[in-house]
Amino acid sequence: SLVRASFVVDILTYLHRGGRCSGVAALAGSALKLHPKIVVADGAMRPDKKYRGKIGKVILDYAKELEPALLKARKERVFITHSGCDDAIVESVRQYLKELDYFDEILVTRAGGVISSHCGPGTLGVLFIENK
Repeated sequence: SLVRASFVVDILTYLHRGGRCSGVAALAGSALKLHPKIVVADGAMRPDKKYRGKIGKVILDYAKELEPALLKARKERVFITHSGCDDAIVESVRQYLKELDYFDEILVTRAGGVISSHCGPGTLGVLFIENK
């Protein structure tokens, strides 16, 4: 089984501080309200795509784009993991996952130190186990 882990980052400053994005990219990204999706695979974090706009809408769009993969995931549980996101944003993702009527359990957890320090506050990810 494969754990699928991805996150949307609110503020680029932390990726810049961790050497994962240049100062120019961080500055431009902030000015354009860009929020990268980071995928964790094979023990490494890599940027996958960029969303633009208000973080609440961006995070919900990100969750909805996962739908084809979510509906092929193991049904037992799905995780919403975040580093201090606004409660309303977390709740919107929880509600969306609930409306899929697919998972037995939706768990909301706080991100650990590695994700929090690399990605900063306001980061949210949806994690699940892919069926083989």
